[in-house]
Amino acid sequence: MDRPTGRAYEIEHRSDALGGGWRLRLTEDGEESGGGVFPAIDDETDKDAYQDALNEGEAWVLRLDT
Repeated sequence: MDRPTGRAYEIEHRSDALGGGWRLRLTEDGEESGGGVFPAIDDETDKDAYQDALNEGEAWVLRLDT
């Protein structure tokens, strides 16, 4: 079985019971290697929280190791 290589991310909506917002998972070579929670208070901050998670995920994929 081939393992994924490189960096990727996944954003999942969190249930209201967990406080809502979004959960970001960062992976490298198929293994979870970081992430975070982006909480939201209402519909407007939910959009902002998703955008923050998306920005972090994209930065992770584009980041070069030095």
